[in-house]
Amino acid sequence: MDNQQMVESESARQNCYQAFARCYHLPTQSLKKDLQVLQKDLGRTGSEALPYLNDMILEMKQIPLDVLSVDFTRLFVGPYSLPAPPYGSVYLENERKVMGDSTMTVLRFYRRFGLDIAEGLKEVPDHITIELEFMYFLIYKEIESILSNDLESSQLYIKEQLSFLADHLDVWAPQFTGNIIEFSGTEFYRNLGKATRLFIKEDCLYLNNVCKKAALK
Repeated sequence: MDNQQMVESESARQNCYQAFARCYHLPTQSLKKDLQVLQKDLGRTGSEALPYLNDMILEMKQIPLDVLSVDFTRLFVGPYSLPAPPYGSVYLENERKVMGDSTMTVLRFYRRFGLDIAEGLKEVPDHITIELEFMYFLIYKEIESILSNDLESSQLYIKEQLSFLADHLDVWAPQFTGNIIEFSGTEFYRNLGKATRLFIKEDCLYLNNVCKKAALK
């Protein structure tokens, strides 16, 4: 695979992470565009999550946006008990608390790459949207390195992507998405949970295979 093919392949992964992150924002009309992007790029990656995305697009045409907003709020926001809390620490900490030791670990991971949570941002560092956006950032840096013919740096960012998925995001995402699938009041979010879980699992396997082939440790 030459550099141009590699950039196209990695750009599809990058776009998927960003679009998935936006799916975990309060739904607005712009969600339709995000779903179209995700549909296109899941197809480019060959992901088996594509049928779930197709169903999400169909359902969004059939149900009012305020119905999705109600289900989104009930699942992820509250004010009452959340069926699917979108925070890694809830699943990784014994006390199911937010801002625990695992949250601090993620924050240190971000800061290692010169990133910090923007001032005024309401979400904690291990919110699903922020973790998905971080994967987008790591792939962006990988692509930047490929375009600069910096093989060493591109391999570093590939290893960091695998580390973040295998040691963190893919540890808690299965339970999180399982809760979405079980407790969603709409097929839209049920399919989002299925698509998210499958895509993350596929990408973790993809990165593991890339690292093995390149003998990266």
